[in-house]
Amino acid sequence: MISASGIGVILGAVIFGPLLSPPEFSWIHHSTSEQASQQLPGAWIMRAGFVTYGVSTLLAAIVRPRMCPFVRGALIAFGIGLIGTAIWSNASILPGVVSDMREDLLHSIASGIVGTAFAVACAARLFAPGGSKTDVLAWVGLVISVAVPLAMGIWPDFRGLLQRMMFGFSFVFVAREFKILDRLHS
Repeated sequence: MISASGIGVILGAVIFGPLLSPPEFSWIHHSTSEQASQQLPGAWIMRAGFVTYGVSTLLAAIVRPRMCPFVRGALIAFGIGLIGTAIWSNASILPGVVSDMREDLLHSIASGIVGTAFAVACAARLFAPGGSKTDVLAWVGLVISVAVPLAMGIWPDFRGLLQRMMFGFSFVFVAREFKILDRLHS
């Protein structure tokens, strides 16, 4: 399964990347984007996770032409957005380090695409032709894609933990989308 490799790599980056980050980094406080920020030692690990998860999701969606076109399109955008988050990095979290703010802006746009595409994939699973309004996983994903970013604003000291939980849910949703299709086509 193509998507499993990407999920495995980004999961490893989320879990083990903080061990190679400087002491200023906190996985509870700092987002995955900040874990991959400009000039942060060990940032390459999270960037590799973003790229691998993005490429694997993109490829898995591309090779499944029978997939609901709305879900498929959203997952393709999700994958492209993840690749963009790796190409363009968040401003550095390290004090006194000069950051390229244009790159930071491009990173923000790419990460916005990721979040929006995930919400659209969940909504499409519910409301697109052939979807199911009783799909609990899609409903949870849709709620999470709205509630977690709001919660990150309310509790900024826990935004890293909240975002990692949201990513964890995306792993389940993406794996389910491709596993279901694999079962249907075998």
